[in-house]
Amino acid sequence: MSDRLSPKKIAMLGPYGYGSLGDAAILEAMIQNIRKQYPDAQISAIALNPSDTELWHKIPAYPMTRMPDRDWRRPDQVKLSRNPARRFAYWLRYHEDQRLRKLERVLFRLPLELILIKRAFAFLADFDCLMICGGGQLDDYWGGAWGLPYMILKWSLLAKLRGAQLKFVSVGAGPIDALLSRIFFKSALALANYRSYRDVESKQYMAGVGFKRNDPVYPDLAHSLRMAIKQGATPVPVMAATTGSAGGSWQVAPRLVVGVGPMAYFDPRVWPERDSAVYLGYLNKLAEFVKWLIRHEHRVCFFPGDFHFDSLVIEDLINLLAEDKTLSTEGKIIRESIYTVETLLEQLALTDLVIATRFHGVLLSHFMGKPVVALSYHQKIDTLMAAAGQSAYNLSVDTFDVPTLIERFQALAANREAAAAQIGQQKQVYVKALEEQYERIFNQI
Repeated sequence: MSDRLSPKKIAMLGPYGYGSLGDAAILEAMIQNIRKQYPDAQISAIALNPSDTELWHKIPAYPMTRMPDRDWRRPDQVKLSRNPARRFAYWLRYHEDQRLRKLERVLFRLPLELILIKRAFAFLADFDCLMICGGGQLDDYWGGAWGLPYMILKWSLLAKLRGAQLKFVSVGAGPIDALLSRIFFKSALALANYRSYRDVESKQYMAGVGFKRNDPVYPDLAHSLRMAIKQGATPVPVMAATTGSAGGSWQVAPRLVVGVGPMAYFDPRVWPERDSAVYLGYLNKLAEFVKWLIRHEHRVCFFPGDFHFDSLVIEDLINLLAEDKTLSTEGKIIRESIYTVETLLEQLALTDLVIATRFHGVLLSHFMGKPVVALSYHQKIDTLMAAAGQSAYNLSVDTFDVPTLIERFQALAANREAAAAQIGQQKQVYVKALEEQYERIFNQI
């Protein structure tokens, strides 16, 4: 017992501070539970954006890799730098000739990486444990093999060389397309003292790429958040159409606050696979649905799952609404600045129902007891909705149409109390399972 209460030094590695509120929720949940078990623990993050991580989570943060010394969201600013070496590196990195792009790696990135490895090894001195927690940690969709796969292996190796425990906690897996990514991930997982997966599909995915272990499955860590957020007001009954977008029968129906959480799906500005046609198709369908909501006297509460990328989508949606001169949006749209998990949950508390595309947009809505129509882009959302008994309200982001979305929304609105009860029951299952996992991992540090 005395050892359990002794001060611990724990680091958590992930793409924190980059704008994802899902990653922020996972990090915050782990911070809360570490402090519950070890009140005097020294907690640090190894993050993509340390300054934002320190600002929002109030813990020290160290860079996972090198960040530009200017605005990390604007690589074009590097091109305009007064530093000749930076301009030359930029020119090489984005040159059409593949040989010149490789030269940039040899001349600039390799020497810098050796320095970063040395600094990371020094940083990890005296740490008891490195945790790689939750989210889509085991995928190479964003950046390929030399992105997250390489960084996870590098930090895992350094942690083990420093004598620290290494734990992968409720991680998601896939897609992992590159052979080198698979090698990196399997090597890192093999070093771990503890591994668990966010869902059965992630465990099966890793088995399919050659990493077969009898590891447990526990829910996403965001289910274990502890935040006291006051729920919104009861919906106000008004005269509203309950069938169809035109010519429906009018009767007393509740005016709802509907949360709409879009995603920068295939957005050419930010998404790894950039396709304007796919993005605009998704955007236009969502805009038509929002128009339907407003014309039927519902209020719309926009919220991002990523406060950089999704804010661009919300702005695009609002611009599309403004183009329709027959639509009056006055008093019908709620849009607040959201940069933290707490402010996101406060916005979700205002809603009665939610339409969400991001995984954690669905998860955190369920966390707040809000029924959701999900526009799913990944198996993980299908699994989450099925576990809560909500598969009837799960549509494919690629194939949904506006009439079907309206029909599913109306069905959910009519059944929202029963849906909320199912969601609440599943939440208790998640909380109990995660309490069990925390007991396992903290007993081993």
